[in-house]
Amino acid sequence: MKRLAALALIFAFALSALAACNGGSDVSAPVSEPEQSNTESSAEPVSEEPSEDGSASMIPDENAKLIWQERFADAAAGLATPDDIYGADYYFDGALTGDYSKDYKSGDSRFVFRGAENSRVVNFADGYMLTVPSADVTCDLSIGEFRTKILMPGSVINISYENQNPYTNGADGWDIYLREWLVPRIDDIEFLNANNIMRTSRKEVLTDVIEGYEIIEYHMFIKLSKAIELPYYNIAIIRKADQYTDCIVVVMKSAEKSTDKFKSMIASMSFFEKECDKIHYAGQYELKIPEQWNEETRAYYEKLCNQSDVDWGFFYEGNSDEYIEWMASPEALDYTPEIFMTYLHIGWYNDLSYLKSEFVEKHAGGNGFNGKPVLNLTYQFTTTNNAISGYTPMFDIMRGKYDDHFRRLAADIKAYGKPVIFRLNNEMNTDWTSYAGIVTLLDPDIFVETWRRLYDIFKEEGVDNCIWVFNPITVTCPFCKWGEFACYFPGADYCQMLGLTYYESANGSMDTFRNMYTKTYDEYKGYFIDYPWMIGEFACGAGGARIYDWSSRSYLTTVQGRSEKKQAEWCREMFKCFADNQSAANRFCRNIKVAVWFSANDYVSIDGEYLVQNYYKLDEALDETFAVFREWLPKLHH
Repeated sequence: MKRLAALALIFAFALSALAACNGGSDVSAPVSEPEQSNTESSAEPVSEEPSEDGSASMIPDENAKLIWQERFADAAAGLATPDDIYGADYYFDGALTGDYSKDYKSGDSRFVFRGAENSRVVNFADGYMLTVPSADVTCDLSIGEFRTKILMPGSVINISYENQNPYTNGADGWDIYLREWLVPRIDDIEFLNANNIMRTSRKEVLTDVIEGYEIIEYHMFIKLSKAIELPYYNIAIIRKADQYTDCIVVVMKSAEKSTDKFKSMIASMSFFEKECDKIHYAGQYELKIPEQWNEETRAYYEKLCNQSDVDWGFFYEGNSDEYIEWMASPEALDYTPEIFMTYLHIGWYNDLSYLKSEFVEKHAGGNGFNGKPVLNLTYQFTTTNNAISGYTPMFDIMRGKYDDHFRRLAADIKAYGKPVIFRLNNEMNTDWTSYAGIVTLLDPDIFVETWRRLYDIFKEEGVDNCIWVFNPITVTCPFCKWGEFACYFPGADYCQMLGLTYYESANGSMDTFRNMYTKTYDEYKGYFIDYPWMIGEFACGAGGARIYDWSSRSYLTTVQGRSEKKQAEWCREMFKCFADNQSAANRFCRNIKVAVWFSANDYVSIDGEYLVQNYYKLDEALDETFAVFREWLPKLHH
């Protein structure tokens, strides 16, 4: 779900999200949005004319002379002057331009100079240049706000500029940031062994490669990789020696071992002051309706898209029949929700999990028109309830190990028959899920690849009743641009709904629903304004029995339920926003068609006793909060 440490750091350090670059995809197609046209070269194929001996000779690209500067030269790589350049690409504001007279400082500019064997890439927005070991190079800048992706035959290179270290600008603060949010898994031999990943050479900390910079390098190979296109990984974290907040993260994945090429590429890097600003590239993702949907699913989806009301649902702690039935009773809500949410994991260690058809048919079975709750199935690629050390299924999914299990899941969902809101791998842009980037070699592409694999299996098996939900958390944690939500987006062909997640724990100072979800709206409106949105899970707490005190690094005892009045007022404001979502002041929630309250607590184990840390579960003790729900839930549908 979420982790207290991440939320506490968010408030403690008051981070502001600054732009950088990131990467992720396979060689053939951009991850973020296949429809974007910014991955093609603007130059014609290398021009050739016969030489005196009859062999072909390449003709320098005249456009290179218009944008070349002496500082770009890498003579050792055969890129000394414009006469060595046989193709020059000018990326301006995320797209290739043919206007080489354009001032590169007037927009977000990147240059690619292709020589006979190597290419020089210049990134003015992040202030670096490097030589790539191929003459066949293009850039994918579809989400250039977060990453730069460089594509060449047999390899993908993802580069991000990181500037969100929340700790002090010193060696100790850098060490915490590094160990907490960059290398906790790739530096963990037990984790690598558990996932059949081997180091192809030892970890290195280098201070003599680029003058004035420290480089940490990792070189790895995903074993049992017959089905994995790019199993070799080379990773570098580059930091200026006299500062500890900013760094460059470079992740190169290849079809063949490329350690020497990678080292040469890193050694070719040089840095300069940023000379332009990055912009948001992706634009609005296109909403695509799957051809395979049946009429009932289409009708329900159309209803969701067109309604101004909010359908309500709950996740019930323990999923016990008794609690579910009590919640709908007059003693509690006196209301049957429109949505029924439940979780399903791949399994628990070696025991695989399956959809409990009798359970979901008893509590769901809705189609949006028959008065029964619609099933909202949250499915997660985990076998350890999202433990991030040890084994993760992600690499075995890439290997195909779980394909048969996924086909069984597909058959069960198809047999269920009614529309399913299928929320896959929520909160991936975090450090607390088994499918987060920190457990996939700092490479969100693996998330995208596995998402698409499951989607394609469902399609092959004839599943015609699934509405797929992409649900990041609003504030990315780890604090890294390579892990921002857009780097995980599987593409418009693989998703039909946006999910939101934002909690108010009410264990300290409180933020309002309006403020929280206005931030969420501002985060996603540039990408997903055409999609129906759902709050995949959220809640406001009533105050836990234990709170974590960062100054003493210990849990403090307090009064459980002390914040119920504030919780009730928070909920009242929330319902008013939903009920009046057509007003300008509440436009932030117009796209929200579904909201699911996470009626389950977060617990902390102290001396063998589990105590409530975040009090989200609606129970008998919360009379004032229940009164607000009973008053307002019927008003959500006009």
